[in-house]
Formats: sequence, structure tokens, C-alpha cells
Amino acid sequence: MTSDERHRSMDAARVHAELTVQGLWLRYVALGGTGDAFDLDGYLQGLVPLETFQQDVLAQALNEALEDGYRAHRIPLSGATAVEGDDPRLEDLVQQLLRDLPSPDSGPGP
Repeated sequence: MTSDERHRSMDAARVHAELTVQGLWLRYVALGGTGDAFDLDGYLQGLVPLETFQQDVLAQALNEALEDGYRAHRIPLSGATAVEGDDPRLEDLVQQLLRDLPSPDSGPGP
């Protein structure tokens, strides 16, 4: 991908994620980006160069924003009550560990 294609695709991703330049800049800075909002805007317009590492930080900020938007529009399956990633085995393990704890009024062991 050429640098011209890269900044265009990043700006298209920003628009698709419904982010303002300022909103994208906040995400970018939160991930360690060091450019200011003017540099970012200039890069997205193809007017200002951005170091390769800073481009990667910007790409990560955009990817996270796109993922957040994707997750917000997901349709749950019918009958599914667990949140994605929940594992019922974890709840079972926690309950078992809680049952195995000594009660507070039992005092110290023998």
C-alpha cells in the first residue's frame, strides 16, 4: 500500500467509524501517539507526513474504533443469554471456591 493509499484508507476508516478528527486524535494519544491534532488532520488529508510508527498507532486507534462500532451493532442470537466470551465453567469454579471457604464464624482450624 502506498503512503497515498494509506492516508486515504485511514481517513475513510475514520469516516466509517463516525469519528471526528478530534475524537480519533484522543484515541490515538491514548495509545501513545505523539502527534497533535493538526498533524493528524494534515496526515489524513495527505498534506503532512507521519512517521511509520505513528501511522501504526493511528491504525490501531482506527481498528479499535471500528471494532467498537461493529460490536455495538451486533445482533444477539435468540435464546442466547451469556455475554460473548462468558464461560459457564468460570461461574461454576467461583461457586465451588466460595463453598470451600471456611465460614467466618467457624474460627481458626484445629
